[in-house]
Amino acid sequence: MAKVAIIGDSTSVAGFRPLGFAVFVVRDPDDARALWPRLTSGEYGTVFVTEPVYAAIEDLVAEVVDRPLPAVTVIPGAGSAGGVGEAKLARAIERALGTSMPIKEEED
Repeated sequence: MAKVAIIGDSTSVAGFRPLGFAVFVVRDPDDARALWPRLTSGEYGTVFVTEPVYAAIEDLVAEVVDRPLPAVTVIPGAGSAGGVGEAKLARAIERALGTSMPIKEEED
């Protein structure tokens, strides 16, 4: 079974260790660049990255996006304003449809 990794600041990733995740703590999001080759070497089937880390290594993630493994998923970091996931979804919709569509939240 492929392992699952998560990389981000200590506050954001600390709770994932008891779930069996390989946890990689970085003090600065740019430090993730040095870890990226290890995370994409085939040992991990899924790699979760916090939004600040994703912003620092977006170019590296783009290099593996078409590979079957690892699946890379962006998650909000502690105190993160969010928005990266929504922006990625909007780009995927635009690529699929050839035009942009507003993402509207459903009202209750």
